[in-house]
Amino acid sequence: MADLNDFPMDRMLRVPLCRMLAIPVLAGLFAITPAFAQKADPAAKPAPAAAPKLDASVREAAARIAAPLRLSSADGSRSCAFALKTDASGPGLTVEFDRPACADIGFSAQVIAWLPDPSGSIRLLNAQGRTVAEFTEGAGGSYEALREGDGVYFLANPATADATELRPEEVVGDWDLARQAGAPVCRVTFLDSPAKGGGFRLSIATGCDAALLRFGPTAWDIEGGNIIVRGEGGASVIRFARQEDGGWARTPERGRPLLMTRP
Repeated sequence: MADLNDFPMDRMLRVPLCRMLAIPVLAGLFAITPAFAQKADPAAKPAPAAAPKLDASVREAAARIAAPLRLSSADGSRSCAFALKTDASGPGLTVEFDRPACADIGFSAQVIAWLPDPSGSIRLLNAQGRTVAEFTEGAGGSYEALREGDGVYFLANPATADATELRPEEVVGDWDLARQAGAPVCRVTFLDSPAKGGGFRLSIATGCDAALLRFGPTAWDIEGGNIIVRGEGGASVIRFARQEDGGWARTPERGRPLLMTRP
């Protein structure tokens, strides 16, 4: 039978010592693990933006714009009351609207605040302070926004919108299209007879600008106080907004300008 002296003392102590050292190390790892688990949370929502410090010029601009307005789609089929206030709220200023009533306008669900832009536009903001829609000022105190893949929307004073309602008989007749004032590149005649697919028919004079001929205008209509011209098939649209001088211009202004005036 082996004697105790047959085993070196350092070998006998080594195993218990390793175990003794392992216990606090493992305990430390278990204590650290929850901290790492808390850091990685891919489902966590972005934190709301901190309330901005608004300078006097922003507040003055907000005071000029703030009003009870109406938010609507281009054809007016979807609309709801939408008020801009001057009180601070979230990443900007307060908006007040009936969310269920505005539910048909999809992007409204993201809007929690607004701010006036130095350019004079109205920016509707989400909880992180990012712009959901930017409305630029048009004629008659109305504002309009183009959302890519969604459509055109308007913010307007309800009383002003009713007063400036456009009637088809005001549009029927000859119009000159130009890239710059006084230099027509095409003459188009808006007719009062129905067009296939909706709206009204139009005719184009000979010698029109090649780019307009490629667009292939086939019909016109009125949406949200604007005149729209539809291309072949109805998928492409040019929208004209009334200007302060009584003429019309393509909106939004992208690329080369396109003006429309009576001959």
